[in-house]
Amino acid sequence: MQRLFLFISLFFIAQQYLIAQANADCATAFDICKKQAYHFDKLGGEGKDNHEADFIACFMNGENFGQAEENSAWIKFEIEKTGSLTFAITPHRIDDDIDFVVFKLPANGDCAQKQIVRCMASGDRRENALSSPCMGETGLRDGERDASEDAGCSDPGDNAWLAPLRVVKGEKYVILVSNVSSRGPGFSIRFGGSAKLPCDEDPPKPVAAKPTQPKPVEKPKPEPVVQKQVKPETIGGRSVEVNETVKVKARTIKLRIWDSQVEDGDIISVYLNDEKVIDHLYLRSKPQEFEIQLPPGREHYLTVYADDFGKSEPNTARVLIFDGTREQEIDLVAERKKQQSIKIITD
Repeated sequence: MQRLFLFISLFFIAQQYLIAQANADCATAFDICKKQAYHFDKLGGEGKDNHEADFIACFMNGENFGQAEENSAWIKFEIEKTGSLTFAITPHRIDDDIDFVVFKLPANGDCAQKQIVRCMASGDRRENALSSPCMGETGLRDGERDASEDAGCSDPGDNAWLAPLRVVKGEKYVILVSNVSSRGPGFSIRFGGSAKLPCDEDPPKPVAAKPTQPKPVEKPKPEPVVQKQVKPETIGGRSVEVNETVKVKARTIKLRIWDSQVEDGDIISVYLNDEKVIDHLYLRSKPQEFEIQLPPGREHYLTVYADDFGKSEPNTARVLIFDGTREQEIDLVAERKKQQSIKIITD
């Protein structure tokens, strides 16, 4: 009986090890064909080939002396349509330091001939995770100019982001993502930009309007009276229900938003009426502040939409509204079929 128990235990340990190692080499990289969010629940080790990311320039001043692969996962893809490419990597444990290297592959996909095009090694101590610009989410985003960030966070302008890639149809790439802090916790990665991967769909083409006869000149009409906003019935195919009503004394309001429960990778967008005003916000336990302008009209609807549920559903956001006079705090929940909204009335 003891031998059987030992065998079963070793079997499950080996199975978990193999899962963690499944995409831990360039040759066995996770192949994607669509720009969307992907989740890697476990990271551990450097795979069978632990010398395929040695002497990487931006890692040379770090503790591993140029070794970029540690608790790693590899992701590869081919470009279907020329354009820009961005991505954001969110660690599943907020105080983990996630680094990455983007390699361009030759036409035959040979990993031995890969070339570095982006290199991110910046990081900071765990106790600085919530305040350091070199920790937390990382990736390629619009507005950045650097192609590389060295290890540490001591130089002016250091952060966890690099410039987008300009990619061309037919090119092949592979991304090495490493958790240099700990073995076990994984990450989520979501892709963006104007470039297309093979499985991405084109947006529907606008229908050309038929030519119309010129209308006779009419006298100008008086400006219509602004009607109250109608609550959106759905956003992104999910129903909207009003959770609470608040009154504000100014049209310029400040929002503070944070995860009202456990920080577990929730990502939300915020809509004012039917217009998106905050896009893909990673919910942290520490409040993040935004300023928005309410349009004309007395009634408005502020809705939280779940872009990514992180480790567990639903998304739980706490929203504090400040109109310059008073603060009002509300909890909102976003699920797969419905999301909650705040009705805002201007006095």
